[in-house]
Amino acid sequence: MATGRRLTVALAAAALFFSTLSVALPAGAAPDSERRPDGPASTQGVPVLTPPLVDARPLASTARGVGDVTSARALVRPRFAFWGQKYNRIDGFSFTTAHRGSGTALRIDVAWKRQRSGIQPLKPKVFTQRRIDGGTWQKVSGAKGGIGRQYATAKVPAYAVPAGVAAQTIDYRLKTKKLTRGPRRARRSVKSDTVTVRYENQAMYTGDALRFYQPIAGLCPNAVVTIDQSNITEANDAVFDWRYGISMDAAALALQNNPEEENFAIAVHECAHMKQFYNWGGTRQAWDRLVTRSGEVFVADNNPDPNVVTPPMRPGWAPLEHAADCATLHHHPNNLRTYGGYCNPTEMAAAGLLWQNAKY
Repeated sequence: MATGRRLTVALAAAALFFSTLSVALPAGAAPDSERRPDGPASTQGVPVLTPPLVDARPLASTARGVGDVTSARALVRPRFAFWGQKYNRIDGFSFTTAHRGSGTALRIDVAWKRQRSGIQPLKPKVFTQRRIDGGTWQKVSGAKGGIGRQYATAKVPAYAVPAGVAAQTIDYRLKTKKLTRGPRRARRSVKSDTVTVRYENQAMYTGDALRFYQPIAGLCPNAVVTIDQSNITEANDAVFDWRYGISMDAAALALQNNPEEENFAIAVHECAHMKQFYNWGGTRQAWDRLVTRSGEVFVADNNPDPNVVTPPMRPGWAPLEHAADCATLHHHPNNLRTYGGYCNPTEMAAAGLLWQNAKY
């Protein structure tokens, strides 16, 4: 059995397609390239790819005639361009592929740059396109966004996989509208490189995926459940992972003393982490604010009733984990809390807000 489930961040380039009773061990959320001990989520060590702010200008040359040719090319170069896929992001994280459950919205960030064409560069209007399972590109209705200092951002509305379809892979990209000013040949629209999201239809789950999804179908209906063989969870039995959703190590969980009861509580705990993520905005930046707020609300204390023994706090106890434990206890009263500690009335009320799709 694993010694703990860590709350960390999923940020490695891995392949895309792949609390509890007192005897249970900690559950949490996991990272992707660097694994850190349990505790409040941190962005320390997380690579953030920030595109340089560059105005690309034609290189001067002393060779006869070369400068004129270079300048001519500059006139037809688009005044606005996107950086490569390397700098693209999903939900504020530096990965360009992700798993999401059917019915999930997301945010796309695409880095852009200015290119000189003889006059001050402009910020054109952009719109979002998608292609489903390698089909034709189509405009995404309802996507909203704009161009910031370094990134063009689009908030993509929730996508539902059609009934009877197990999963769909969707590529997204941004495309500019044609400019109306500047050299005629430099006004053309440009397209960004893609980000890719695999949406899974929970109604088509079978086996272990269905077994872990059923307890939380009413709490986290948009959850994506990944059955993992320790590649994502590593030393944990289960994690909520920003890239892959709720990942469960079925083989490890089968070794629990009371698998059915404990797995139910574990699934609810990970669902609580998912609620934390999406209730607070569903982005890395919002998660950072959530961690700070959790430390203000959830504290290490004991039950003042001398007749009630507080479960000891286990290694990895942290406000964010304690919040998920209290939310699990709120929904599942027989749960003895994965990380231990006492959920006081204020904490219980705050944790209950997660199930109401609200912030605490």
